[in-house]
Amino acid sequence: MKFFIKCYVSVFGLGFIRFAPGTIGSLFAILIWYIFNSFLNILYFYLLFALIFITIFKITKIYLSQTDSKDPSEVIIDEFIGQSIPLLFIYELNIFELIVAFSTFRLFDIFKIYPVNKAEKIKGEFGVILDDIIAGIYSLIFVLLFRIIFSI
Repeated sequence: MKFFIKCYVSVFGLGFIRFAPGTIGSLFAILIWYIFNSFLNILYFYLLFALIFITIFKITKIYLSQTDSKDPSEVIIDEFIGQSIPLLFIYELNIFELIVAFSTFRLFDIFKIYPVNKAEKIKGEFGVILDDIIAGIYSLIFVLLFRIIFSI
């Protein structure tokens, strides 16, 4: 069970890569979105998102209870879920929207622009996860604004 939990929160061990694990988690979300959108069915991506969203808080809580850190860098499932939020609204391969989604999500996640910074200070699994969800919502807003501005 410990192995499953570690695989889940680290997205199959990608979180243990020393260089920019959060960025790797975000890029992995885009890769999974691309595979589902291009070769399978985008509905599977929505189902994956729902499954992760339903389980992420409980499993992250279990993992945090097994470690001394309050926000371990190897936990990147939160980046996956946060990056997925704007991807849920990108229906076809549009490289510009993907760049906006990725760059704005990473910007908000790294620089912790309000209220991301407030969410990060919440204790436990909620602090670990909610900052990325808020960054994902901010990113979604930018993707939608980009779409409106450049659809003229």
